[in-house]
Amino acid sequence: MKKDLNQRITHLETSKLLRWWRQPANAVNTAIMRFATWLGDGWLWGFVLPVIVWKTDPWIAFATLWRACLVGAASIFVYKYLKGKFNRPRPFERQNLEPLQTPPDQFSFPSGHTMNNAVTTFFLGHLHPWLLPYLLPITVLVGFSRVYLRVHYATDVIMGYLLGSGLAFIAYHIPILNHL
Repeated sequence: MKKDLNQRITHLETSKLLRWWRQPANAVNTAIMRFATWLGDGWLWGFVLPVIVWKTDPWIAFATLWRACLVGAASIFVYKYLKGKFNRPRPFERQNLEPLQTPPDQFSFPSGHTMNNAVTTFFLGHLHPWLLPYLLPITVLVGFSRVYLRVHYATDVIMGYLLGSGLAFIAYHIPILNHL
């Protein structure tokens, strides 16, 4: 039953995406999507922390940093566990496609880039609401880049957003994490 459902979902989204994936990639778009993925590798947060220091103070930035690190570590644990549990092959492996970037690990579901960026965006957005309008579009772009680069199915990214948002929501309700 589980395998049949996975096959039906994969077939449904592949039938819509395969025509798009088989077209030649535009060099400019590919460069933009690789940059978005690079930001999603964690570099974005290296740029955000100095902004938090500048807009608040070093102690609040430190409090933000250690909380965000705990939430990010939880996200990494969850997505690695789920990838090992589901073992979903990446789209380029099943569809005879050339990936536009080398993926960081073997399996596709859920998207770790999307999940980590969603949890961090929503968690930081809870602590510093003024950041959310800047971070949310970048997080959406990171998720889209994973599909564009042919390393994730759309459902991998959607579940990454949902799981990351859910983890951020849980973190809001842990007293030591939700107040600065």
